[in-house]
Amino acid sequence: MNQDIGTDYRSILQLALPISAGTFVQFLVVLTDNLFLSRTSDVALNGAGNAGIFYITLGMVGAGFANTGQILIARRMGESNPSETLRILRSGLLTAAIAGLVLIAILSGVLSAGFSSIFRDDATGAAFDDFLSIRKWGLLPSFMLLMCNAFFMGTARSKVLMWAMITTGSVNIIGDFVLMNTAPGWPALGARGAAYASLTAECAGLLILIGHVIRQHGRELHSALFLTLSEWGHWVRLALPMIFQLTLTMGTWSMFFFFVEQVGVLELKVSHIARNFFMLAFVVSQGIQQTTRTYISTLLGAGRQRELGTVMFRLWVVNFCGVTLLAHGGLLYPSWLAAPFFDDPVGLDAAAKTLPIIFIAMWLYSGSSVLLSTVQGSGHTRPALVIELIALVAYTAVTVQLTLIDPQPVWRIWLVELVYFGLMGLGASLFLSRWDWQSKAL
Repeated sequence: MNQDIGTDYRSILQLALPISAGTFVQFLVVLTDNLFLSRTSDVALNGAGNAGIFYITLGMVGAGFANTGQILIARRMGESNPSETLRILRSGLLTAAIAGLVLIAILSGVLSAGFSSIFRDDATGAAFDDFLSIRKWGLLPSFMLLMCNAFFMGTARSKVLMWAMITTGSVNIIGDFVLMNTAPGWPALGARGAAYASLTAECAGLLILIGHVIRQHGRELHSALFLTLSEWGHWVRLALPMIFQLTLTMGTWSMFFFFVEQVGVLELKVSHIARNFFMLAFVVSQGIQQTTRTYISTLLGAGRQRELGTVMFRLWVVNFCGVTLLAHGGLLYPSWLAAPFFDDPVGLDAAAKTLPIIFIAMWLYSGSSVLLSTVQGSGHTRPALVIELIALVAYTAVTVQLTLIDPQPVWRIWLVELVYFGLMGLGASLFLSRWDWQSKAL
């Protein structure tokens, strides 16, 4: 990609669809994990589910750093300076590896200190420990995979990402079946089997992307210099607000599930099943968010500010239509979607009431995610952090009220998502309409 990037619907879809297709595979992975875990036991589903959310929270350190790398790479491509992108990639891979190892060491200490004692149910806490003690090793390959993802997305070559995600998803699903489903000749490992499958899958996805980088840019990457200390420091300063923002966002969402566990085991199970269908929004929006950051940064680098409004509208249209297409079942036939996970009518009824709330939240998310990604893509990571903080404070206050102070049915608890996405969209809209955000240099 260069400064001649196309802004029509076809060009947008060509960039976003491979990411969304790959993310759909990841959705199937999460769905398969939870389906197998729900058949193992509610304890395995709840413990591994909370551990998975906690793991993703830690993963936001790598995601924030990589997302900022994507913005820098796209800006250099817009400035017709592709050689700099390999310097960014080489430095980013080294930083990602170091960060992953440091977090593995920290997480090992946290688990040894008895973090799982915060669970009201001891069995759920034991499953949490069991899963995360294995899953933590995925932080190293996943951080490096995210950096490779940033490189290919920043240079608008998203097709290879689709194949890497398909490989990751396929390995994970096969691993779940072999390690969790009592396949002939293998012991059923339960939550530990899910953790081993996910770790293996992340390593497989990384090998695909690293192999492609070496085939396409091996000689140039080997000869590329690392970023200077001042350049690396600029990257880190730009990344820190996004790292903090993403980590805080996922940490708050992780806290949501811990609060729900205090309400009851059934409410936690329904919430983890609801999370599966919430992931449908990410199937589309993950691709659109990355596409938004690439477009905004590239167009600003190329001096094509006049096209930004049109591109933002088209990105929202694609996001809204995609979310509606994939997630409409949450509104129209929620009971049918939830039926495979529940044997009891009480749990099924609770899930059927929760899924329509999730669908409405997805609609809000389709708009607010484009707006916030525009703020990030323009390089204004600190204002994006402030917007997120305001939304999260309100989200946390409402969550505490609905779970700890005045416990409510699970479908009412999930109304907090409407508060969060509504405030996030409002804050991003105010920033984009009132500040000069189109002239920031990176």
